[in-house]
Amino acid sequence: MDILSRILSLLPINEAIRTSVLSRKWKYVWCSHSNLTLNKGTMRKPYVKTSTGYRWLRDNEFITRADAVLRQHSGMGVERMEIKFGLHSKHADHIDRWVNFAIASKTKEFVIDLSGWDKSIFFSKLSAGNHRIVREPPYNLPSQLFSPSYGSSLRCLELTTVSLQIPADFKGFLNLKSLSLVDVSITDEEVQCMLSKCNLLEFLDISFCKTVTSIRMLHPLDQLKHLVIDICPKLQEIELNCSLTTLKYSGNMIPLIFASTSRLTNSSIVFLTYGSALSYIATGFPSTLPRLETLNLHCAERERTIVPEGPFKFTYLRNLRLELFLPGHENIRKTDVLDYAHLLKIAPFMETLELSLVMVGL
Repeated sequence: MDILSRILSLLPINEAIRTSVLSRKWKYVWCSHSNLTLNKGTMRKPYVKTSTGYRWLRDNEFITRADAVLRQHSGMGVERMEIKFGLHSKHADHIDRWVNFAIASKTKEFVIDLSGWDKSIFFSKLSAGNHRIVREPPYNLPSQLFSPSYGSSLRCLELTTVSLQIPADFKGFLNLKSLSLVDVSITDEEVQCMLSKCNLLEFLDISFCKTVTSIRMLHPLDQLKHLVIDICPKLQEIELNCSLTTLKYSGNMIPLIFASTSRLTNSSIVFLTYGSALSYIATGFPSTLPRLETLNLHCAERERTIVPEGPFKFTYLRNLRLELFLPGHENIRKTDVLDYAHLLKIAPFMETLELSLVMVGL
């Protein structure tokens, strides 16, 4: 039975459930499935497929099928539980039951994505200036999720399009290694509280959070190696006491301050406001990265910048990709692409240089 359970755990939950019709022996094997992925794909029955494709899965259909799966599951051995469907605060009673199931089963990896969209949709909407994504009030996470009894079990937590209020007695997620907050209603103080009580955190993603203005944590985050910050429209500063190896940032040009940058080797930066890419590389944040090996920079610029000569060189930089958005009208554009030959001076050991120029407003 252990071998059968292991085999079924490699199947999507809907496929595992279908094996229950094979025999009496197989009927309940799926009930110990360790990977509970509840989304519009796994909760859709085969007969809803039409000649033009799959019929849209309704809220009540998703809820009914998700309830049926969790009602029959043993609640034991759940490694990962994912709830991914477009739901809101009016569905709170149902979502609360699913969250309580995850807590009771001590799920190690818990994903709640109530947006109903891929992350790329958030990028396209917010980069275009549309800061309002959902019309319904977001679901508010229950305080039980932050209880000490569950906090020691959790290894990975991913939250999308929810609201959370951290209780005053929050002790932290003592073994949490990966935290993702996407389109989450959260305050600066709550972000700081989360970070201060997750000492084993290795990966942090804060994206499309419209209420966050500052990500600041002077308490050492010794294990944090990978940081992703995507388009938080009101964000004004990032200051963390950590030593990253990879950084991905997109948004306005703001100060990026880290206690140590000696280990940061891979950086991807997308600026949504006008600025000088050449000046930023030579005198901005990248110039503080002594061991930078790979840099991807997306920038929109109008003005030509003459970078002063200096002793600094990127001796470790091997791969550089620049994507520049330039005004198409010559009366507006004052840049000169030949200025970027300066990069060959400050990065003498560069192996790959990719320069992409996009003329806008033609």
